[in-house]
Amino acid sequence: MLARPHNIHSENNPGNLKPGSTKRHRIMTIPKTLEPCPCDSGLAYEYCCGIAKRTAANADIVARLTTVGIETNGNLTAQMGMALESFETSPDLFPARIDFFQNKAWFVKMSPRWYSESVFLDPGRIRGTCVIESELERLQQMTQGITWQPSAFIFHTAFCGSTLMAQALGATYNCLPLREPGIVGNLLVYINSQTKGSKQEENDWLDRILRLLSRRYESSQPAVIKANDFDNPIMIKLLECLHDIPILFMYTPLAEFVVACLKADNRREWVRARYTAMSTHAPRLLNIPAGPTINDDSFAHMAAVYWCFNIALYLEAWRGFPEKLHSLDINVMLAQPRKSVEACGRLFGLTSLDSIDINERIKSLLGVYSKNKQMNYSPQHRTNDIARLLIEYKTEVGAAKQLAQQLLADNYPGDILPGHLTTN
Repeated sequence: MLARPHNIHSENNPGNLKPGSTKRHRIMTIPKTLEPCPCDSGLAYEYCCGIAKRTAANADIVARLTTVGIETNGNLTAQMGMALESFETSPDLFPARIDFFQNKAWFVKMSPRWYSESVFLDPGRIRGTCVIESELERLQQMTQGITWQPSAFIFHTAFCGSTLMAQALGATYNCLPLREPGIVGNLLVYINSQTKGSKQEENDWLDRILRLLSRRYESSQPAVIKANDFDNPIMIKLLECLHDIPILFMYTPLAEFVVACLKADNRREWVRARYTAMSTHAPRLLNIPAGPTINDDSFAHMAAVYWCFNIALYLEAWRGFPEKLHSLDINVMLAQPRKSVEACGRLFGLTSLDSIDINERIKSLLGVYSKNKQMNYSPQHRTNDIARLLIEYKTEVGAAKQLAQQLLADNYPGDILPGHLTTN
């Protein structure tokens, strides 16, 4: 019998880049018991994935995978058994979190419907049910049989339409969008840690994770991984690996990024957390001036540093791999939404879905907020908001631009970043 399930939440920090946070999220959102189970079994949730008891604070672990076998609590459904049997080829068991320091990984039972309904796939917001815990040694064994399949990545600065692009690709192309899987950030934590393994071990884990994320339901359904902005430092490692992975880097111009960070208290705390997390890595890429030029109490300064850091990461990667890496300004996407989506589809080698009205599907996505479809938010609404905020924070934007020009020096970009995606 399994021990009483324990809390497997992740820190309230995308990618878990700053261990030690005490604020927690649940690993899943639980449907009503009489609804059809989202695992597509045809059974009611209560008699399928809902068999495992759970509370609002904890998710039940229905099985543990060890090097000597599988431990269960007696409630492993036929659907979960099939998911385990098809682990090498199907994404039904999604790796929600890997903890390299506890030597454990946790998988969540998914389905095509729940991939679609999960705005993000980090442990706090993933929509799947039932958790399987695995020892890392067992996970290494299980991934040996996974064949890597063509996949693509979207990296970004945040506040730049990357979620919208991933949703639009899923609505118009035969692909499996994976929005912000937490395990990419988990790997970055491991790489940046003082207790990490050898370079070969890092590369081996990168390869395992890429193969895990490349699984799909149909052979012609490439995975499109929209990373968290915290994961940008891993971009160049993907370009250096043996797999041929096309990458799109989406961004917002500096002024718009700054006002997006200043517009609300939660955004200000968001940029403070990111500024703090990347501060030790910034000097490698940025021309950090001596003296008190950077004001750690200025949210505009913190936003400028974080934006410059991500732009510098892109420029470094693009210079090394210009044929694999392209950029896209959110303003271009909003001005030419269909052309931008189609250009990204070509870059990623995707196949259009049959018998759909592409214009209608993209229009419906543009009319709502990408992270909450119940909230109306058109491109014109965004344009009006940005114009108002640029006036309101004119002084802060000016200070941010002045700092950014110092930080990037000759690398300060013009109107568009090099490698811009051709939409014509």
